[in-house]
Amino acid sequence: MIELSTDHASETDSLLPDLTPMLDVLFILLVFLILTANSANFSIEVDLPQPQETVLKQVSSSAIIITLRNPKDDQTSLWELDGNSFQNWKDMRKALQTSLQQAPDLPVVIAGDKSASIENLVQVLSFLETQGRTAAEILLEP
Repeated sequence: MIELSTDHASETDSLLPDLTPMLDVLFILLVFLILTANSANFSIEVDLPQPQETVLKQVSSSAIIITLRNPKDDQTSLWELDGNSFQNWKDMRKALQTSLQQAPDLPVVIAGDKSASIENLVQVLSFLETQGRTAAEILLEP
């Protein structure tokens, strides 16, 4: 067995490369590759109900119809209730509350264009909930 004297040990230690920076870089690369590797996408299958009718259901004229508009359009009204336009939520809320009190059994149908603000939809739905309405129909284009 070859033994090194203590005088030569310090000289040989200085000749060995320091592996700490290389190990740091390898660790960072390993973490990067693990995090960016393609992982399996998890999903849940949802069974949608089949339509019971082959003909699209027409919106009944005996319903409270709320229409939401895009605030960036040239139209000044954001809401429409049974054909009446409203520029602000305060007036719309009063008219909707009156309609709900006059016809408590009529269904509520909410329609709007695809660029309408979600905030307005949430306002309407939360107001309907405060008025005791547990369901509303949302009209979508086929």
